[in-house]
Amino acid sequence: MTTGLIILFGLTMLYLASTSRIIAHIRILIVQGVLLFLICACAGEYGSLFNLAFLAAETLIVKSIAIPWFLCRVLRQTHSNRDAGANIPHFYCLVISSIILLAGFLISNYLTSVKMIAPIYFGVSAATIIISLWLITVKHKVLSNVIEFITMENGIFLLSLSVAKGMPMLVNMGLLLDLFIAVYILGLFVNEINKEFNGLEVSNLSDLKDYENND
Repeated sequence: MTTGLIILFGLTMLYLASTSRIIAHIRILIVQGVLLFLICACAGEYGSLFNLAFLAAETLIVKSIAIPWFLCRVLRQTHSNRDAGANIPHFYCLVISSIILLAGFLISNYLTSVKMIAPIYFGVSAATIIISLWLITVKHKVLSNVIEFITMENGIFLLSLSVAKGMPMLVNMGLLLDLFIAVYILGLFVNEINKEFNGLEVSNLSDLKDYENND
């Protein structure tokens, strides 16, 4: 059951790479949040009821509800519905992402003899992180980069489970705090760029300048 959920988590990255609709990207975040909770619950190594409740709050409430709601709100304000100007066509994004995910499965197959690492966790999480980083470099919209940063954090969350399924509470809280700060700052950043340039192209960042106070 857990293996199937992890594979499904990896397949969500292929859908993310194949579509230019930002609302679809946000829906992927919802699916990934639910999948992460199910993976933790099915593993059965959360240690205590309190730890399970914290994982449920982090994956279901924060990752699946709060952050997607915030991003949908930004999307409505900016009217940036598609990221159609990627450096390469989305078909090739899908092909390259598929190759990276396949490499992750192959790596997990070679790690079956390593006792300290759960191979399928490690393979899919490493592929998720690499795909997210790569998509950040080829996408043009700032909002898309924010979403891919969150998927990269989801991959780091899964990578932590590969090393130790009973992840310490302190690590959970650290990841959650980093995610909150990043999304909040980037959300404000997105609004300011859209007001200044009437668009969310990453290329606009090169036009930002510091204005001196002449008072």
